[in-house]
Amino acid sequence: MRLLLGCERLDLVGGSERYAADVARGLTARGHEVHVVTSQLGQEVPGLVTELPGLFDHEAAPSALSAFELELRNWNPDRVLLLSRAAPAVLRASSERALTARFVQDHTLFCPGLNKLHADGSPCSDPMGAACLKRFFLTKGCAGYHRDGWRPALRWPFGKLKEHQRDLAAHQELDRLLVASDYMRRELIRAGCEPSRVERVGYFTRQGQDATPKSPLPEELVASLASSDAPLILCSARLVHPDKGVDFLLTALGELKLPWRCVIAGEGPARAWLEEKAREEGLSERVHFTGWLDAPVLEELYTRAELVAVPSIWDEPFGLVGLEAMAHSLPVVAFDVGGISEWLEGGETGLLVPRRDAHAFARAIDSLLSDPERAARMGAKGQRRLRERFSQAAHLDRLEDALGLSSASGRMSALPAC
Repeated sequence: MRLLLGCERLDLVGGSERYAADVARGLTARGHEVHVVTSQLGQEVPGLVTELPGLFDHEAAPSALSAFELELRNWNPDRVLLLSRAAPAVLRASSERALTARFVQDHTLFCPGLNKLHADGSPCSDPMGAACLKRFFLTKGCAGYHRDGWRPALRWPFGKLKEHQRDLAAHQELDRLLVASDYMRRELIRAGCEPSRVERVGYFTRQGQDATPKSPLPEELVASLASSDAPLILCSARLVHPDKGVDFLLTALGELKLPWRCVIAGEGPARAWLEEKAREEGLSERVHFTGWLDAPVLEELYTRAELVAVPSIWDEPFGLVGLEAMAHSLPVVAFDVGGISEWLEGGETGLLVPRRDAHAFARAIDSLLSDPERAARMGAKGQRRLRERFSQAAHLDRLEDALGLSSASGRMSALPAC
C-alpha cells in the first residue's frame, strides 16, 4: 500500500513526534511504501520525505498547499494518514486524491482553549460552542481562550471559535478519525463526530527494548545522580503550565517522608517559574531539571529510576510516557485524568490519585518508596500489560485495518470495537 503520512513536525519535541517516526518505520518494515510530508524535519525516517514549511498552519501557506497538491498527484497514494491538525484546504486536497484518515492526538480540534482547561486549572466538560463564549466574557476564560490586552474585545473570541468549528466540520467529512483512547473517542463523539468513523488505535512504544539505542547522560546530570543514592523519581514532561502539573509534583515532593531525589526531564515556557518554585520550597538540592533530552539519553535515564511520576492535571488524551515507564518495568503515580486510567491500572501497575490532590500524590509516592518489592511487582505487571495490550505489532495490525478496509462505496468500513 502506498501511504502518504502527514505530520506538522518531526523534530524531537515529545511523544507525538516519536510516535510519527515510529509509525513510518513500522509501516515501512511491513512492506508499505511511505511518503512523509512534514513542515519541520528533525529526525531520520525511512522512505521519501518532503519538507513543506507552512503546510500545517491554521491557514496553509498557498505555496505549501500547491506543493502538497503536486506531491499528491505525483505520489498518487492509496491512503493518506494525517497526524496533525490541518486546514480544510489540506483536508480537501487529501480527500480528493485518496481515502483520508486523521489521528487526533489532542484537544485542539474541539476546544478553542486548546487543552480543555479553565484559566484556574479546573477541567472543562462543556462542548465547544456557546459555553466557550460565556466563559470568555463572564469569567477569566480558559487556559488558551481568555481576554488579553492585545486581543480585540469582540472580534477575536468569535473568530477563534468559528475557526475551530470550521476545522471540526471539515474533519467530520474525513473517512476515519483515529484516537488513542476511549476518552478521546467519547470527546469526538460529543463534539458531533459520527461514531462509526471514530476508531481507537492505542499507542505503542519502542522504548525499553534490547535494540533501543542509549546515549550517555549529560555530565551535569551524572554529577547530580552521584550526589545521592536515594531512590530516583523521574518525571518526563513538557514544562507548560498548568497542563502538565509539575508544580503539583513539586508540592508533593516537599511532603515526602522518605529519602528521594527527582529528575524532571523536559523543556518549556514554565521552566524558570518551576525552578524558582523548587528553590523557594527548599527542593533544589534534590530536584534536577535537565532540559530537553533526546530519546537515547532518556532511555538511559529510565534505567536509573525507581518510579515515574505523571502529574498532568489536564485530561491527557493518552499519556505516552506511561507506556515508556511500563516498558522499563517502572510503576507510575499519576492523577486520574483523561485516558490515563486506560493504561494505568490503579493498585496493579501503579497508583492513581484524584486530580490536583498533591497530598494524595505524595502519599502514593511514599507508599511505593516504603515498599520496593510492591513497586517492583507493579512495574513487572506493567511490562506484561504492555506486551499484551500495547505492542507495536498489535498497533500496526489495528492501523492497517483502519487504513486498509473499505466498503464498496469507497469509504473505510466501520471496524469492530476493540
